[in-house]
Amino acid sequence: MWQLYRAVLRTEDHRVLGYVDLGARLMEHARIGHHLVQGIERLLAEPARVTWAGRGAPRSPNGENRYRIVESVAALIPPEHGAVGRYLLNHDLRIFVDKATVLENEVRHRIHPLPLLTAEPAPDPGRTAGDRTLLGSWAHALISVRDSVPKGFEQRKFDLVERQP
Repeated sequence: MWQLYRAVLRTEDHRVLGYVDLGARLMEHARIGHHLVQGIERLLAEPARVTWAGRGAPRSPNGENRYRIVESVAALIPPEHGAVGRYLLNHDLRIFVDKATVLENEVRHRIHPLPLLTAEPAPDPGRTAGDRTLLGSWAHALISVRDSVPKGFEQRKFDLVERQP
């Protein structure tokens, strides 16, 4: 089964900045080098709260579905050009993921950590091998993408690999 996804960006105090429509099938765009994911990375030069919101996500306790709540604001247009950083920083937990250490599967695809870490709802764990507790574990966190890691941040290993059908 598939559902539509949007990357929802919010300020540190949870005000909506905007969203980027990503389409269906999370695992098809959750790859290192995918142009839409790289565009979102460029939007994260400054920290923002990120949720890879699925249209079918359950409502939060206050009745919100992140996918639907942003329909009243303008879509963001992610930059097509520019460098993207090597490190995903979670400022809430003071941890980081080094994209250069992401493993390849047997057909040489590498999962981009950002969509899977911030997915809501968490994707089907049967599509991946590795530490499945990572799925959705950064949803709503304050995240940035940088070329260097600030002092006091600890590395979190991202070992998820996509299983081939």
